[in-house]
Amino acid sequence: MKYRLKQLYQIVAITVIIMMNNQVFSQPKEISVFSELVRFQNIGNLPEYINGSTVKQFSSYDRKGGNNDGFEGTYSYLRKEADSSLVIFEAQGNGVINRIWTPTPTNDILDFYFDKTAKPSFSIRFSDLFSGKVYPFTDPLSGNELGGFYTYMPIPFKNGCKVVLRGKKLEFYQIQYRSYPKNYQVKNFTPDLSEAAKNVLKNLNQNWSALKDASKEVQIIHTDTLLTSGHSISLANLDQGGRIKAIKIRSPQSFSGLNKLVDIKITWDNDSQPGVYMPLADFFGYAFGEPSMQSLLSGNKDGNNYSYFPMPFDKTAKIELVYRSPMANVKAEPLQINADIYVSKEKYNPVKEGKFYACWNNNINAPAGKPHVFLEGKGKGHYVGTILQAQGLQPGMTLFFEGDDATTIDGELRLHGTGSEDYFNGGWYALLDRWDRKMSLPLHGSLDYSLPYARTGGYRLFIADKMPFEK
Repeated sequence: MKYRLKQLYQIVAITVIIMMNNQVFSQPKEISVFSELVRFQNIGNLPEYINGSTVKQFSSYDRKGGNNDGFEGTYSYLRKEADSSLVIFEAQGNGVINRIWTPTPTNDILDFYFDKTAKPSFSIRFSDLFSGKVYPFTDPLSGNELGGFYTYMPIPFKNGCKVVLRGKKLEFYQIQYRSYPKNYQVKNFTPDLSEAAKNVLKNLNQNWSALKDASKEVQIIHTDTLLTSGHSISLANLDQGGRIKAIKIRSPQSFSGLNKLVDIKITWDNDSQPGVYMPLADFFGYAFGEPSMQSLLSGNKDGNNYSYFPMPFDKTAKIELVYRSPMANVKAEPLQINADIYVSKEKYNPVKEGKFYACWNNNINAPAGKPHVFLEGKGKGHYVGTILQAQGLQPGMTLFFEGDDATTIDGELRLHGTGSEDYFNGGWYALLDRWDRKMSLPLHGSLDYSLPYARTGGYRLFIADKMPFEK
């Protein structure tokens, strides 16, 4: 994933991925609204690979490389029908629409055609995908915050899907979807959900809140000790396979400040390279020295830095805090570390799931016009999250946030966005009471926004829409 930004002073990008091995696991699956909603509910299944699937996106990005990503509507449709309605999405085969985003919804009708039918299978006002007034497009998967309108309500389709807007003009939009192989049995979307699907959607907020209680059927490794500059401590040193269910480190303010001298280091199975090695503040979503992020799976809240990312390992795992020695003019006070690591004995299955890795890329004085890379490498796995902090050279504006995200997987450009805050489900970073509000939502949020300091940040989790890569 390469991130196109201009005139930057500093970018800190933490890219969270789940890596896979080269073994293949394949069996027929049944796909429905229920099965896709369960992906949001069962966070413990996040390491599992979705075999044979690909994630792609249709969007209104400027095909000529400019900034006309929707202002004029030039690239906001694939083609016009005979009645001048706009085809904005068309995919073959089996799949599911995972995410729809726009900062410019209209009251025009959207028609969804499944299985190559002549008549729409489902219709809804574009704006009602996000209004919360039309079931099942309701909280917590649908809404409008930070200048962006979004829905993660899954819309499965069999044997192709076409989406048509009964309007004359559309501006900015993104529709992200997952394609499934032929051996997957897919049930087309209908707003009349099954009782099972209704229950999952109804209880989703409650199930997400239950992540905070990670103490069930786990071993809790407690640490209460002093950490001094130039030294490291171990929070967990495990010699039997299992998985980390949660990491909690108390007193987030203890790690505030721009120096970020304490690193978190996680090593799986005696690997020569750590799976995680970065400033603790960046791992937990601090923004420019202060606690900020409160996402579903990571952040700082209620006196804790927390991570609920499931982290399976085969034989050994080691979690350390490393307190780097500061420069001569910086004072590094001793820190009282109070932490809990929640460990399950559930075995790692290398055939079906991968391990947790994070890539940290600190880009000081980023060259103008050159994309900032979140992640670039080889292997097999899926991508599950991004945290970004960025600061410009010129006070008073954040024009670098006009940069588009672009994701190339297995040699194919599969997702191309329409602007940086759009990637994080926001919109209109330069207007008041939108992206500047600094808000944390379960799956995305704005970490900070300051025009005088020309800085901002955002995060986004990929759960049901986690992006697989083969090579």
